Amino acid sequence: MALPSFLRYTQSLFTTMPLDQIPIKRFRLGEMQSYEVLVSDFNRIQSEAMSIGTDFAFAVALIPVAVTFTTTLAVATISLAWVRESFTLLMYVCYILGLYFAVRAFRQRGRLKTFMQTIRDAQVPPLGEKGGEIGPSELESLPSGEQSGTEGKK
Repeated sequence: MALPSFLRYTQSLFTTMPLDQIPIKRFRLGEMQSYEVLVSDFNRIQSEAMSIGTDFAFAVALIPVAVTFTTTLAVATISLAWVRESFTLLMYVCYILGLYFAVRAFRQRGRLKTFMQTIRDAQVPPLGEKGGEIGPSELESLPSGEQSGTEGKK
């Protein structure tokens, strides 16, 4: 897409590179591990992570609000009874909900890590790698080169 001349001039004032060419440095990754995950496991990871994060976020938001209401009620003089009762009610609701969500987040804190470990444990490592070694009893059950038809072909 060609830019109008005044935009090209403005671009040339602020940059020496055209817009479609961005200089980047690329670093290759070393060895990576990948895991095969079932769709049901992937969905469970998503729901677990969301519930833990949501519970923690609500707890972190509600408890400071409750403390703020407590400080306001202790420091300020509120002459209207309905305003003071409203602040008191909101304070108690924030404490109750904040503690509820904090307890839920605390109870769930290790569940996602444990679930991820069960996914890792279910993976079968390639032969020859640590955890995928062949024992002497399994060696006898492997087909020999003569049985598989690979012996003698060169």
